[in-house]
Amino acid sequence: MTRLTRSQVQELNRETVLRVARDVFLRDGYVSTSVAAVAKDAGFTTGIVYSSFGSKADLALGVLEVLQAEQIADLGRRVTDAASTSDVLDHVRAWAAEAAASGWVRFELELLLDTIGDPRLAAVQTRRQEAAVEQAGVVLRSLAPSGAPDDETLEILAEAAVDYAIGVAIRQVTNANASPDRFLRLVTPLLAVLTAPDQPA
Repeated sequence: MTRLTRSQVQELNRETVLRVARDVFLRDGYVSTSVAAVAKDAGFTTGIVYSSFGSKADLALGVLEVLQAEQIADLGRRVTDAASTSDVLDHVRAWAAEAAASGWVRFELELLLDTIGDPRLAAVQTRRQEAAVEQAGVVLRSLAPSGAPDDETLEILAEAAVDYAIGVAIRQVTNANASPDRFLRLVTPLLAVLTAPDQPA
């Protein structure tokens, strides 16, 4: 049996910590989760967790980076597979409901509020938001006919969608009735244009 190198062991430990931390953060939230709790569930010492990530906040950001990419990719797959504008809206609603129920929003908000005074972590959060806009733009581009609308318009739409999603998500933390439905009704005509097949010249 081949023996793992030190770097391979460290990478496996890091992956395990990320996987376990994701479950704990989503279940209990950021504030209530301790590094010791993550270490215990992972079967590690707290020293291994700290050597992998440095701090609880850095661990949380590592989890959120993966989670964000997975969630937006999932949304992209759902809407790309939709057969009509109505189907796209249904898939967005289902995705939003599942994302809200997963604990993701609470986790994000608690981390943001807890680290808002740290310039380094604030810069990381800003980069994550920029990445979310880029990822949303990829999803919108996958729906749009080739060449229309232009890239700047898609970027504006992606940014607006992310901003609105963040706002609704924050409202849902305290108001379970908050919903993206009104926004989706507002953008339905635009979505119909985005998803319309290419017209012959």
